[in-house]
Amino acid sequence: MRRMIVSWTVAAALAAAGSAMAQQPVTLAFATLSQGTAWYVYGATMAELLRKALPPGSNVDVKPFSGGIGNVKLVAKNETPIGFSFSVSNRWAHDGREAYDARLENLRGLVGGLDTYYLVAIAQRKLGLTSLREIKDKRLPVKLYSLPVGSIGEFGGRQLLHEYGVSYADLKGWGGSTTHVGFNVIVDAMRDGRADLLIAVVTPKHPSITEIATFTDVKFVPLEPERVKGLTALGYQPATMPADTFKNQPEPIQTVGFPTVLITNAALPEPVAYTITKTICENKEALVRGHAGLAAFEPRDAWKPDVVGLPLHPGAERFYREKGWLR
Repeated sequence: MRRMIVSWTVAAALAAAGSAMAQQPVTLAFATLSQGTAWYVYGATMAELLRKALPPGSNVDVKPFSGGIGNVKLVAKNETPIGFSFSVSNRWAHDGREAYDARLENLRGLVGGLDTYYLVAIAQRKLGLTSLREIKDKRLPVKLYSLPVGSIGEFGGRQLLHEYGVSYADLKGWGGSTTHVGFNVIVDAMRDGRADLLIAVVTPKHPSITEIATFTDVKFVPLEPERVKGLTALGYQPATMPADTFKNQPEPIQTVGFPTVLITNAALPEPVAYTITKTICENKEALVRGHAGLAAFEPRDAWKPDVVGLPLHPGAERFYREKGWLR
């Protein structure tokens, strides 16, 4: 009986400590991506919800950096307590491969499966490309644009080119170029013809890609099955971007895909992680009003390993168990 009383006392003390911690205001830097991207809009939408749900006086500061590769490193170092990443980059970080030279073991998942992203190649139609293979075969002097280094769009673009036996050095050697900038610059470069090819990761209703597809004569270039297979071996998932996802894209595009994940690290207090997870999962309608790309989010599945790619934070796990989604 004494042991049981002690156990209850400890449990009560821990619960009280957790409750007290939950009432303390917190300031959270939130790593997203540059303005003009879907992630930045996602972040702004979620931050508005979280400011109301976290203890009074709390703030969530949306940062316009650093992308699917860089955000993982920032969160692992606790330079930003929360951030967006992708399930595929989470797996690389957890295993210490591809973009990461060491395992980042303190990363934790909060909410997975927020959307579906596709790795796509978008070419000026005047190039007449039917396959990226033609770039190497014809030694085309392509002017390639992608997001800055640190984004999975840039890293995935390099991996995609590698599948076709092409490097940045090859492009430059054939008279082409590579430019890594934000979408605000890319949109203008595509419209005025300074960019021949864009490789990026995009979600349906992506604002910048929508603008490019609407006002520039471009073609979405599909990947051959053997190239999809090669990328799948790196941790991507085969995917088909449905026809008419964007204007002037009448055919489905064979490629690879992966969902966005909200991540943190083991240092985030459990009550804070719980509140973040609960707020995101219980406000899907508000999320979709902020950005239509979140329409595919299914909160019941947000804990699953294949859409998170990391161990769950205990606070997130508690929420999913309370809902009965994780048993």
